[in-house]
Amino acid sequence: MSHKKHNIPKAANSLQDECIRVQKVYDWVTDALSVRKTVLFSREQIREIEEAMEDPSRRPLRIICEPPETPPLFPLQSSGNSDHDDDDLGFICEQVGEKRDVTVSTNGGFVDAQLVELLISTDLKILVVDRHGCVVTKSNVNASVFESFVLCFPDGTDLFCKVSKIFCRIPSGTVLLNTPAPESFDIEITFCLDIQVEAEVKLEVLAKFCSPRDNDLIAPDVIDQCPKVEFPEQCPDIFPRPNCDCSAEGEASGDTGSDATESGRLAVLVDICPDCSLVDSSLRASFRDTDNDDGSDSFNFTADTFDQGSLCCEDTKDGLKLIISGEGMVDGRRVDYNFAVVDGNSGTQFQLQLINHKGKTIFDSGVVHADEGEVSVEDCVTFEDIKIKRP
Repeated sequence: MSHKKHNIPKAANSLQDECIRVQKVYDWVTDALSVRKTVLFSREQIREIEEAMEDPSRRPLRIICEPPETPPLFPLQSSGNSDHDDDDLGFICEQVGEKRDVTVSTNGGFVDAQLVELLISTDLKILVVDRHGCVVTKSNVNASVFESFVLCFPDGTDLFCKVSKIFCRIPSGTVLLNTPAPESFDIEITFCLDIQVEAEVKLEVLAKFCSPRDNDLIAPDVIDQCPKVEFPEQCPDIFPRPNCDCSAEGEASGDTGSDATESGRLAVLVDICPDCSLVDSSLRASFRDTDNDDGSDSFNFTADTFDQGSLCCEDTKDGLKLIISGEGMVDGRRVDYNFAVVDGNSGTQFQLQLINHKGKTIFDSGVVHADEGEVSVEDCVTFEDIKIKRP
């Protein structure tokens, strides 16, 4: 008895084994390389700069560094180093010399890899412009960096090096105000790199052929409309800064409290939140040690920062209390501080604490009852204080 084999036909576009040709990625590395370079002005350029600065209407001058534009990351580069497309763009990224086999440790073991050296180079435009944007002088500066990379770069693969971004900055500042003009300045150039090792391979995959789609997308009718009024985006973290809930101003002094770390007399000069804003606030203190047996010294303290988030204003049974923290200087040493002052019916009371960089309290005045002068603490009207009447 014979058995006849029946071939069951597949659907016209079923999943089946297909052979495709693609670029396989053997390695992919991104990196940012920086180089610093000193730019010299020629005598002619210095003369042009100083002539421009002699005209008050053209001051100040600015130094501008313009790197070349770079193409987007996509589409991916399709040619190797032998056919460089970057030459016309004002920069290059190319392999120098032959690759070398090396053995490196990774993931707890040793693997074979290849060491290659890449040269990245670009031409930058350096411009000096006046306040109106007119060019006073200009020059071209070349910047290059030479770096080694360990890659999976076997024989038969191609290396693709793409410069995705170039940016430069002038660390010392860009504004020229007065003569004489500087003879040189430093610039810092950063190259953003995208390095891939690829090879063309043929892969057997499970796939099906794509069919064309219907032309079934309909675009909506475009109707001309007046532009929407959109205000520029605000920067509340930068400006405007929040208002103070209260302010303190005055000068007072008195003996340190019973729980103070040092015995002596403390005087404070306070002007916190003038015009109900922390801008232009000031706080100074002077301590005179009256206990000569403990080895402590007198000191002067000046606050130079005021933390907006620490500012607190609250009503107490003695009166209105202001609390603020920040940083300052004590005879050349930097410290943190906490300061509180109460303006009440019984007069002015205040307390100052100083903390070193290790978090240790090096001075605490305790509660000082002022016997000379006074510090007034007053309420500020904020938006939260205004009650909106609704119909």
